Amino acid sequence: MNWESVREKVLGGKPVVLIDDRREFEADLVYPAEIASPEVVNFMLSMKGLLCFTMDMDEALRRGFFPLPSKEGETNFLVPVDYRENFTGITAGERALTARKLAQGLSVEHFRYPGHLHLLGGIGLNRRRGHTEGSLELMEILGFRRYALIIEILDEKGDSHNREYALRLAEKHDLPVVNIDDVWKEFVKRKQLIRVYANARFPTKYGDFRIIAFDNELDFKEHVAVVKEPYGEAPLVRVHSKCLTGDTLASLKCDCGSQLSNALRMIAQEGGILLYMDQEGRGIGLKDKIKAYELQDKGFDTVEANEALGHRADERTYEAAFQMLRALGVSKVRLITNNPAKAKALAEFGIEVVETVPIPPEVTEHNRLYLKVKEEKLGHRLPVEV
Repeated sequence: MNWESVREKVLGGKPVVLIDDRREFEADLVYPAEIASPEVVNFMLSMKGLLCFTMDMDEALRRGFFPLPSKEGETNFLVPVDYRENFTGITAGERALTARKLAQGLSVEHFRYPGHLHLLGGIGLNRRRGHTEGSLELMEILGFRRYALIIEILDEKGDSHNREYALRLAEKHDLPVVNIDDVWKEFVKRKQLIRVYANARFPTKYGDFRIIAFDNELDFKEHVAVVKEPYGEAPLVRVHSKCLTGDTLASLKCDCGSQLSNALRMIAQEGGILLYMDQEGRGIGLKDKIKAYELQDKGFDTVEANEALGHRADERTYEAAFQMLRALGVSKVRLITNNPAKAKALAEFGIEVVETVPIPPEVTEHNRLYLKVKEEKLGHRLPVEV
C-alpha cells in the first residue's frame, strides 16, 4: 500500500474508500476531521449514509461526551453535537465546522446537544476491527490527528453491501481505496503490543531452555516462547500452533506432537526459538477441532471438515508471532516449517526469512490422509514420502 499516494489524494480533497471484505463487504468514505471542508462534507453526505465523527472512546469520555446505550461489541455511539456558534448545525458547512472544532480537542461545553454530527467512540483496532477503529488508525498512518469523518456508502437502492458500486464510485471520482486489512497490517507493524513479561529457566528432556511469557495487548492470548541461547543474528525459529490432542495427549491423527519434539531437538542442538502459539485446530479452537474429528470419522478430510463447520481451511494468523520475534529483538530467521504460508506471512510483516528448514513428520496409518491433504490442498512441502 502506497500510503504517501493516499495522503496526497486526501490533501486534494478526496475521501478514502475504506472497505471491509470480512463482513459481507462494507465500504465507508473516510476523511480527516481536522481539514473537513463544506465541499468534502457535502460530497460525503451524497452517499446517503449517516455522517459521523470518530474519536477514541477514552478521550471522548475525558472530554465530557457521554455514550448512548449500545450492546457490547457494537459501534459505540455518543451524543450527537453541534458547535455552539453554528446556526442550525445541519448544513455541510456547519457540520464541517463542528468536525474541525471537535478535532481541536474542545470539551463538551463548547457544543450543543443533541446535534447533527453523530459521534462514534473507537476502542482500538486490536479489540474491534471495525470501520470506526480503522478510520482512526488510518488517520494516524496518513499523518493526521486521530479524528475522522466517516459515512457508509449506499447504492441507488439504499443497499450498503454493494462492492461493485463502491469500487465504481471510487474509480469515477478518483478516490483512494484502502482495505481494513491493509490498515491492520500497518497497525501491527507500527505499534508494539506484545512485550516480554517473564523469563525463566526451563529444563526439559530435550535440553535446557528459557521460557518466556508475554504481556499481549494484540490478540490477548497466552503465547509463549521457548528459547535456547545463544542463537545468533538469524536463529532457527519454529512457529508452532498449540495442539492439545497431538502435543499433550499423543494423538496419532496429526503430526503436531512429532513436529514439536523434532523442533525442540533441533533448537536444543543449534540454539533458536520456538514460539508456541495459542491457535488450536489451525485457529478454529478445541471444540470445533474435535467436531471436525467427528466429521472426519464420517469420511471428510481435514479441509472439508473445517469448511463444513463454517471455517476456512486454515484460520491461523501470524501477527502475534511477528510481534513476539520483535520483542525478542529478532528480525531475521531460519524458519523451521514445511508450510510456505508461514514464511510468506512473516515476510509480509518485515521478518526476513533467510532459509526455510524442513521438519520431518511422523507418518502413521492414522495420519497418512491428513498429511496428504496438507500436501495437496494446503501446499505443504513434506520432506518425506506420504
